[in-house]
Amino acid sequence: MDETKEETLTLAYRVKLDVTRIKSDMLGMLCDFFQREHHAQLDFLDSIVAQEGRLVLKGKSQAGEGEFKQRVRYRAANDYKRARKAAKALKKQLKLPYLHAELCDAAEVQEPRKAISFDLWVHIEGLSRDCQLYLPARKHRALNRALDYPSASLCKSAQVMRRKGKWYAIVYVRCALPEPCEVKEWYGNDVGVRASVTRSDGYQGPDLHPILKAQKKRTAERQRQGMPHDFGRQTPQRQALAREARLLVSVALATGRGIALEDPKRLPRYKQWAARYFAKRVALLASLVGVQVTLIAPPYTSITCSKCGSVETFRYRSCFRCHRCGYTANADFNASCNIRARACHYGGSHKSPKSLLPGGGEVIGDSVLCTYLEGGWREGDGS
Repeated sequence: MDETKEETLTLAYRVKLDVTRIKSDMLGMLCDFFQREHHAQLDFLDSIVAQEGRLVLKGKSQAGEGEFKQRVRYRAANDYKRARKAAKALKKQLKLPYLHAELCDAAEVQEPRKAISFDLWVHIEGLSRDCQLYLPARKHRALNRALDYPSASLCKSAQVMRRKGKWYAIVYVRCALPEPCEVKEWYGNDVGVRASVTRSDGYQGPDLHPILKAQKKRTAERQRQGMPHDFGRQTPQRQALAREARLLVSVALATGRGIALEDPKRLPRYKQWAARYFAKRVALLASLVGVQVTLIAPPYTSITCSKCGSVETFRYRSCFRCHRCGYTANADFNASCNIRARACHYGGSHKSPKSLLPGGGEVIGDSVLCTYLEGGWREGDGS
């Protein structure tokens, strides 16, 4: 009997490196050399395609040139294939994906042996075995949370990069995806601004207006002082939505229910950014613990009465009233009830949430690749 491959999810986390000035200078030189070799390899691959019409690497081995150059070629080949596939899909001219950041994709993660004051050691072997760097790093809460998942393991490969004068390492955690449990009851969820998240059981998340107002005031003050914003990729409203996503998944796991969400790709633009971010967070966190998630078509969920099903209704801000049966309720709560009802009607088979993962949930080998940097998920790279 053929054994099916276990599907895994690879998460990427960024940890800060504790480096001295001498190691920082050596890292800078290695990153510059990695960038130059990466550019040369891209030009070499492009010349092969121009001559033979397709990418043929057979007979062009670089064995014996060292692990560093082999990692450069591997990274350049993957970047070139990805850029060529994207140009073909968009019907545009191929633009070579040159590296513009100080990055070295030739590092590996090691567990501490003698120096136990640090949790991780990132090892980089340069052009020869005499040039070796050992960079200490400490784990953080998000990385430890990922390692606590069942069958989670720390990958050996890593990347080293410099951002705003500080050195970081991107480490990867591979988690096995459990089979989602069969459910009969669902939690309908509606994403808004007055209430960040409204569930069909009556729960309402915090109001995003004070958060947006404080963020706008803080950004304006920093711009007045000539300083850039300091939120990074994880803005305060994204942090609030991430907390609500973790709470929703934990409640669904404890009660044995599924999660029903509006398909963010079919929402209006003013509402799409928050709903898409929330749905991506929920889909990723739920896939790690085996909670079933389904996406519902959003048309008429806001104006349909959850009691009688009539669309002859009146809605103004958070107030909802049905002209047929006289039902009055919070507008977001009424929408979440409609989402739950549709999920129960379709039985959780309306649409898979994997379309929200980076790359459309594409399985690369036996692993779905996602990226988590500074608490935010970022698409195109590859809790």
